[in-house]
Amino acid sequence: MKSRKPTFLLLLKEHEDMEHLFDSHQRALLSRDLESALAMISIFSRTLERHIDYEEKSVLPLYVAKGGETEGGTLKIFQAEHNKLRDFAAKLTKHTAALYGSRDILGSILALLDQEAMFKGLLSHHTLREHTLLFPRLDARTTVEERRKVLKKEAS
Repeated sequence: MKSRKPTFLLLLKEHEDMEHLFDSHQRALLSRDLESALAMISIFSRTLERHIDYEEKSVLPLYVAKGGETEGGTLKIFQAEHNKLRDFAAKLTKHTAALYGSRDILGSILALLDQEAMFKGLLSHHTLREHTLLFPRLDARTTVEERRKVLKKEAS
């Protein structure tokens, strides 16, 4: 059996997993299960933080070192998006926790879902940028061994 060449596109699986966590959070909100909603957004936020930390320590430095930056796909853009995603996820976690004290739970959930729609747009845009720029450009500029080494760090 022939082994597959490693590709940075494998990291998109983590994005899918995070989307599933976020979906579970929103489903819990819709059923007014605040405990599950808070648990899921907390897990999502920690997972997002770990993923961003990995990208910023392992993937992005390699991207820059290999000359992968391009218009619309610079280090500054990826870092700015990461910062926005981190801040937004923290706010959503805080707002989810605040639902416990809400006098109008349905109104508060609707307001939170509106904020989350904006967050999902940002996350989707970021994922698309990684899928179309970051990962393919890295794959094209790195050796199989370099990819294995960096991707192994994520698996550990």
